[in-house]
Amino acid sequence: MKKPSKSEPDWLERFVSYLETQNGQRVAICAFSIVAVIVLAALPGGVLAYVFGIPFMFFIPGFAVVRMFFWKDNTPEARFVLSLGISILVVVMLGLLLVLTPIGLDQNTTRASLIVFSLAAVASETFWLRADRGVSERQAPQRTAKPMVLDLVVIAMLATALVVSAISLGLIVTAKYPSRTYFAVTDASGHVLANTTLVEGANLTLVVHIKNGEDGQRNFTLVSYKISSGSYTAQNFSRTLNKNELWDQAISFNLTPAGYLRVDFDLYIQKGSELPYHYGNLHIWLVVNPAVTYSSKVSSAPADSMVPSSDPLIA
Repeated sequence: MKKPSKSEPDWLERFVSYLETQNGQRVAICAFSIVAVIVLAALPGGVLAYVFGIPFMFFIPGFAVVRMFFWKDNTPEARFVLSLGISILVVVMLGLLLVLTPIGLDQNTTRASLIVFSLAAVASETFWLRADRGVSERQAPQRTAKPMVLDLVVIAMLATALVVSAISLGLIVTAKYPSRTYFAVTDASGHVLANTTLVEGANLTLVVHIKNGEDGQRNFTLVSYKISSGSYTAQNFSRTLNKNELWDQAISFNLTPAGYLRVDFDLYIQKGSELPYHYGNLHIWLVVNPAVTYSSKVSSAPADSMVPSSDPLIA
């Protein structure tokens, strides 16, 4: 069997040589991002999750940005340092974007945002801001002039990224994020109330829908009450809901007395041993018409419309 010549590069050397090319680095960023997302989703908390997750968060996004804007005339050491600093900045900015939008910040949205950002950066660099623009792929960067100036620029960029990251992280920690708890009222069939004119004495059943949109388990307290002609009647309901758990509470009211009736629903949310806070109020105005009885119909009839009696005892 013919042995390969020592002068011929083996597969590892060819692979490393390919990674040194522009297309090789683009493929490596995309492939590593995809594999990292798969590993993080399939093996959360495992050793492989840390092996792939740390570079995916703290190197890949910044490296993709460096290839777009800071590739030319920088040494490999400078590119590495810039990749770390810019990655921190990208991760913090993406987290800030997620928590301040309806998308929300969790494991799935974090992974999705990172891979979308990395692939979009690679696509932008490939078709727009190419890393090899203006230079040959094999041409070595020239750093003979003013090497210290370049080092100071790299340090300044890294310091700026860290400062902005610290400010953004402070905003994330101290900001009051909007709650995503779902709170709505429908009729017994789950439809929106279309007819709010009802008859006195009837029973009205409403369904309150609550979905826990907080970041964990919460205690929910629902207070329902009706206000009519100065009277006040309240009902209390409580339930502990896990994250994304739904609670449908049916509540019945007797429509008395006639007139304008307001039905209110107040929702309170409590986290652990903390004091509950008022999440919101929903209310409905109803028009309750007086019940029309047979006696009221007869008494209201005109006198000349009464039928004469045929009883001889009545004069």
